[in-house]
Amino acid sequence: MPVIDPCDNCGTPTPIYRLAAVILDSHMARICPRCQATEQARIDLPYAPRTDQRAIQPSTSRDAW
Repeated sequence: MPVIDPCDNCGTPTPIYRLAAVILDSHMARICPRCQATEQARIDLPYAPRTDQRAIQPSTSRDAW
């Protein structure tokens, strides 16, 4: 039997393994898949790559070793 917690956005009881931790309106929240699909404009994913920066490549020069 799964552990049920409410969605922080809509309050729908959801199994905790279905809840996603996101930044919703500048606050950490656990939201259900339905809210994640409908609230894309309000969501910032933690640890998501920024669109204004490229991937950081490790240095291969000997000076860095």
